Amino acid sequence: MKIVGFPVDVSRSQDGRIVRGLRTRQSLIQATLDLIQAGDIEPTSAAIATIAGVSSRALFQHFPSLADLYAAAFDLAVYRAFDGHRPVDLAVPLSNRIDLLVSDRSELFEQWLPVWHFAERVRSVAPAVGLGVAQLRKLLRERLAAWFATELGNLDPTSRDLVLDSLDLAFGLDSWMNMREQLRLSPLHASRTWRFTAEAIVQQALTVPTQPVAVA
Repeated sequence: MKIVGFPVDVSRSQDGRIVRGLRTRQSLIQATLDLIQAGDIEPTSAAIATIAGVSSRALFQHFPSLADLYAAAFDLAVYRAFDGHRPVDLAVPLSNRIDLLVSDRSELFEQWLPVWHFAERVRSVAPAVGLGVAQLRKLLRERLAAWFATELGNLDPTSRDLVLDSLDLAFGLDSWMNMREQLRLSPLHASRTWRFTAEAIVQQALTVPTQPVAVA
């Protein structure tokens, strides 16, 4: 049986101890994510063990430290968010792709706000989470490059990097967090703001020929 939502398949194991161990490990990871989603951005071992229905001793039998468990929880959150992510259809008109981008990212990032707070909080004590954040930022940037590959491909290298940097800044997790928590915009208002940005700035940058920009 494959535990839904987990990339580890225990169905081929005939050893009951291994299966039970993997299930306990997965329960601990899921309990950590449940607490994070509930607003606990630095869950304790006692809280995690209680939610998972195991002892704190059992927790540390499966994870040498809380940092290791935090990293596993972050990895699972990334896996669930991006595994099987739908490919970009470059035949779709630019305006429609922008709408799809806004729709996809606003929904995903809204769900991810608690995880992002958790990652920012624990990255100093869990270096693997900090590394995961850097890899996630890279992945999101690569997705943007794929989303607008046709338009970016028409630009010279310097202009392409400039436009991609602008896209990355405009449609990143930090942008969504700023709109939702600093500007206190509703999800609907924040989505509309993104659409306005796309129509007023991004679409023009991608369709109007750009001269090479001197970099200081």
